[in-house]
Amino acid sequence: MNHDMDVEPLGKQLESKDIALLITGCIASYKAPSLIRHFRQYGANVYVYSTPDALEFVTEKALEWSSRNPVVTKLTSDSEHLREGLSAYVFAPATYDTIGKLANGVADNAVTTAFASALGRMEKAETEVLLAPAMHGSMENSIEKEGLEKLVAKGVKVISPIYKLGKANLADSHRIVVETIRAVSKSPLKGKKIMITAGPTPGKIDDIRYITNRFKGTLGVMIADEAYMRGADVQLIMGPGAAVPPKYINTIHVKDFEQYRSAVLDQLQKREYDVGIFSAAVADYIPEQVAEGKIPSGGAIKSIALKQTPKVIAEVRGKYPGLYMVTFKYEVGKSKEELLEIGRDRIARGYNMAVANRGEDMLNGKHLSYILDSNGVIAESTTKGENAFAILDALEERLLN
Repeated sequence: MNHDMDVEPLGKQLESKDIALLITGCIASYKAPSLIRHFRQYGANVYVYSTPDALEFVTEKALEWSSRNPVVTKLTSDSEHLREGLSAYVFAPATYDTIGKLANGVADNAVTTAFASALGRMEKAETEVLLAPAMHGSMENSIEKEGLEKLVAKGVKVISPIYKLGKANLADSHRIVVETIRAVSKSPLKGKKIMITAGPTPGKIDDIRYITNRFKGTLGVMIADEAYMRGADVQLIMGPGAAVPPKYINTIHVKDFEQYRSAVLDQLQKREYDVGIFSAAVADYIPEQVAEGKIPSGGAIKSIALKQTPKVIAEVRGKYPGLYMVTFKYEVGKSKEELLEIGRDRIARGYNMAVANRGEDMLNGKHLSYILDSNGVIAESTTKGENAFAILDALEERLLN
């Protein structure tokens, strides 16, 4: 068997889904093979439609090789534009010319004619249509804007370009794939407002030094990313860890415990969230006094008086009894049964779900976690990636019931 066209899997969000990628005459068309393969990394089967001009920048053979399917460059008696079962049509790159044609119902090639069929199916809620523009910045004029507004009004989702050096560059491949996953999602989380906290919440010693912990916020970012792909309205509150959230996730960056607490309470006051996922490694103790500037080196700091921090999740539970809360509990030196008892106690104190884990179970790349609710242990996972999926899967089941 020839494995030359295989791709390394990154996820299953598009498994068994057929995606049409429609490319038009733009220099960014040369990125299409990489984009196609990135779609396939998430399980998609990709069918490519191309205008003749696009083939000036990328070869038909490259498109066929990367997709493993014949490329539609012109319409024949097989009526390729009427292909059924497509979960999404993704126009990337979409040029100024093509945007104008789509907005005004012009169907003069394989790409624009396929759009006519896509629009009809979208209006019947049978598919999704996404459009990723790419052009020189000077071409983003009032006509182009009106065309995009017209398409958006019909339900087309526009993936914003990357602005650089006076150009509206095609969005990166991952952003295009993520927005497609989000568009086709049928998750019960779609449209739900979810606040997620992640990373450490240091306590200030002075304007330079902090007391902190070793947690990086990786799991919280994974949860936020997957929740976004499932269609949730995600707000991430991120401490200063090593993990970097994707730019498409709405993120509030906080530097210390006080900023963290204020951000959480402020968000809950401003918006009515459906779910709060509190994965941040919140400081239990912070310095009693914060010095201005920088305490001199050389022995000036001989001891630091600490004070206990207020329990933010307890404050939230008291003020917002209707919020579905997912909390986390990390322990060291506890047996599995002791850990589960701590998790059960969390549930008994009014939290909806608890994720419990031990330091002993986080070695050699493992991240064993137990997810509990009022029914006891409802899921176990062995890696951070599995943990993110398991938490959201459990949340979906509970929101359905």
